[in-house]
Amino acid sequence: MKKSSEGFLLIVLIFLYTACRKPYDPPEAKSSNHFLAIYGIVNTDANSSSTFILSRSLNLSDSIPHIPELNAHVTIIASSGSNYPLTDIAGNGTYVSDILNLDPTLKYQVSVTTIDGNKYLSDPVTPKVAPPIDSLTWQKINDPATGAEAVNIFVNAHDPTNNTRYYRWDYTETYIHVAHFQSYWFRVDTLIAPVQDPSQSTYTCWTTGESGNILLGSSIALGSDVISQNQIASFAQNDPKMDVRYSILVRQYPLDLEAYNYWTTVQKNSQSLGGLFDLQPAQITGNFHNITNSSNPALGYVSASSVQEKRLFIDNQDLPNWKSNPLIDCPIKIIVANFNNNYYWDYPDTSYTVYYFNTGVPVTINIAPSDCLDCRYQGGTNIQPPFWQ
Repeated sequence: MKKSSEGFLLIVLIFLYTACRKPYDPPEAKSSNHFLAIYGIVNTDANSSSTFILSRSLNLSDSIPHIPELNAHVTIIASSGSNYPLTDIAGNGTYVSDILNLDPTLKYQVSVTTIDGNKYLSDPVTPKVAPPIDSLTWQKINDPATGAEAVNIFVNAHDPTNNTRYYRWDYTETYIHVAHFQSYWFRVDTLIAPVQDPSQSTYTCWTTGESGNILLGSSIALGSDVISQNQIASFAQNDPKMDVRYSILVRQYPLDLEAYNYWTTVQKNSQSLGGLFDLQPAQITGNFHNITNSSNPALGYVSASSVQEKRLFIDNQDLPNWKSNPLIDCPIKIIVANFNNNYYWDYPDTSYTVYYFNTGVPVTINIAPSDCLDCRYQGGTNIQPPFWQ
């Protein structure tokens, strides 16, 4: 009897606990505000341009990944009174200046006027000089968390004047990927022609992307201004980016303490929320402000500095047994070539294209799905980048 009474009491307690619980749906999650966010630096290197990305912050309820700010007027303002406009040539919210030679002894601000009439202005900042990147290194390790191999990439730098102390990095990565089959033929409208130029081949492609993480380092706790083996990227075994050849171009920016504290806060927020602009304005304060309506905050920190770059290549041949081997369905069909002109293409299924010819009478052609013969279906371009060795 005692056991059944205890069981009944437990059921009642569970019912009361669950019945009294109400879903908590904070107003911030329902907010429809999309605050202006700015990302970029005033580049004081000689013969260089400055780039700023304007976007709108995302709310937790948003399903879209990115809201670019278009048709804004963006200007770099020097303390001397000179103005330098930036243009969104691509129409994607990325504003770029002409090639400039900015005076590193002056202070700089960035002014933004959006299409809705709001004006934004960053605080004046003094440019800093970026020390060189000493080296980029990589290391293959056994990752105890996964039980598999991994490749980690590190940056090393130092400032002999001890004037930097706070660092930020970002990078552009480029990697080769290939089609499942290689064809030495390509189609020009209704004709089949032999590949005679690399730009006509669709076997090898290069895909390029930007880093998405906030990468910071500091030597403030050290006697010397040295950054040693600071990890900036990691790849699990059989990552497709490492299937053939991988390249990473790392950029190094010097920060002052205020900028470093800002980016540290952004780093913490982006790790928990998932992205650079997925931030609630109350959680972070930068040096970029809405001067038309102070109650409508803005996100971002504008710095001014020179920039140092260094590139690293990693070849798959240096990673034994690394290969992603994606599963692709590539059925091959054999068709009879056109009797009057073997190089005439009139196959009605537009999802297929030419693979190779078979000699004989009649001449036949092996064909395969286009996405098995054209690496561009995986993304990227079949035009080799000029820096590729």
